[in-house]
Amino acid sequence: MINIPIGEYFELMVRWLKSSFSAFFDGISTVLDFPIQVVESTLLLETEGLYPSILFGILLAIVAGFLGRRLWGGKAFLPMFLALALVFGGAEFWRLRTLSSEVTPELAASMEKEFNTMLGSLEESAPEDFSGAETVLENIRDAVPENDDRDSAEYQVRDAAGDGLRDIRRARSAEYDEVFDALDETSEALAEHLVEISESNLSALENERERYESLTLIEESERLIDDLQEVVEDGEGGLLNGFINHRSYSEIRELLTVTQAYYAEQGKDQIADEAKAVDKSMALLNPDRLQWFAPVATTVLMAMIAFLIAGGGMTVFTIVGCFLIISMNLWIPTIESLALVLCATFFALLIGVPAGIMGARSKIAAKIIRPVLDFMQTMPAFVYLIPAVIFFGLGKVPGSIATLVFAMPPAVRLTSLGIRQVPEEVVEAAQAFGSTGKQLLFKAQLPIAMPTILAGVNQTIMLSLSMVVIAGMIGAGGLGEVVLSGITQMKLGLGFEGGLAVVILAIYLDRVTQALGTPKT
Repeated sequence: MINIPIGEYFELMVRWLKSSFSAFFDGISTVLDFPIQVVESTLLLETEGLYPSILFGILLAIVAGFLGRRLWGGKAFLPMFLALALVFGGAEFWRLRTLSSEVTPELAASMEKEFNTMLGSLEESAPEDFSGAETVLENIRDAVPENDDRDSAEYQVRDAAGDGLRDIRRARSAEYDEVFDALDETSEALAEHLVEISESNLSALENERERYESLTLIEESERLIDDLQEVVEDGEGGLLNGFINHRSYSEIRELLTVTQAYYAEQGKDQIADEAKAVDKSMALLNPDRLQWFAPVATTVLMAMIAFLIAGGGMTVFTIVGCFLIISMNLWIPTIESLALVLCATFFALLIGVPAGIMGARSKIAAKIIRPVLDFMQTMPAFVYLIPAVIFFGLGKVPGSIATLVFAMPPAVRLTSLGIRQVPEEVVEAAQAFGSTGKQLLFKAQLPIAMPTILAGVNQTIMLSLSMVVIAGMIGAGGLGEVVLSGITQMKLGLGFEGGLAVVILAIYLDRVTQALGTPKT
């Protein structure tokens, strides 16, 4: 039997191409990476540089102008354009100015003083030893009947209480977090196994748990106080929203809330008021401050486009869908996917539409293009990732390359089909009036073929979105990476959320592009 090593020959050819045309592939990578970054930065309204704000403001104002012209006539275009430009410009100026605010030595000194005052009060209210917590756990352990069955609820609760007692007895002075963990684990065991004990024991456990949880604020706050002292000494503190990471900020704010509630309930209003003052100052250091602005602004833009093109029903869907995506914390992956889709679609149409025109007007070109399209459309989607990774590595660029190649055939076929379906009478009439080939194409054939071409645009966008999701396998990011993480880590909820966001984005793009090709009555 003849053995032809086609795979080896293909590999040798690919290596030769990669080594011989590395500069060419680097150029393509640069050309594709730039628009992807620009679209992402613009839709996410990133603060590194002014161009995202400027581009977004211009786009928003243009859409508003067309919306005004549709609702109130042509004279409303300029007023709506200027009004939206001024409103967005003012709001964006306020946002950028707020986000550029820094931690000044005066602010750091004020916050340090508030923290030290609160910590002094907390340390004064702290118990001399952990005997109170030990007594609570001993009472719970004694209140639960003994059961030698390791799977029984009673055994699990007694075991948790016993472990907690050992941890508390090993804890050194001021290790409030160890005591809190012991009490919290016992509380969780009681909630999980539903063992009945007296209300007095439950109340005592909850009281001690809240007490020591509030005392853990001492250690968490001391780290922040050290950072504030450095600002006072050095005179430089950096940006407000970058001074503390999200995890530490959330922990301190949560502990401050617990501290306020616990000491207010205990009648110690002084400590509760001090914690409230610190909590108010901590809000200035929120790393997520004004993070809602970009999603809301982009949602408004998408809703205006939907209303302008597809009508009121699609506008409602857009607002609800975007709100759902934001609530699932998938806004950034969604915009990453949208940027990839838009850029890949743009380049696919940039190549596909001229190729379709060429195929419609030349029989020789049609004979060359048709088998190439047949080959491209029968190739499995995953196979497109192989050459993309080989030539461009991992990341957004290979994902974009695979996407535009995969999504190009509908643009070519439907452009060619639309032009070939132009009535022969129209072509003959245009030629009879002396139209040149260029005039015939742009003034007769393309306008009549536009609904068919827009159907090709719709299909190109839909195929782009499906391929962008698959491209998550090669590091393209976006919703594809979210879905892939859900599959590989067996996180069904995460995978479902990613899939739901893909569906919302697909419906939006599909309905808007379909409406573009529907004649307005």
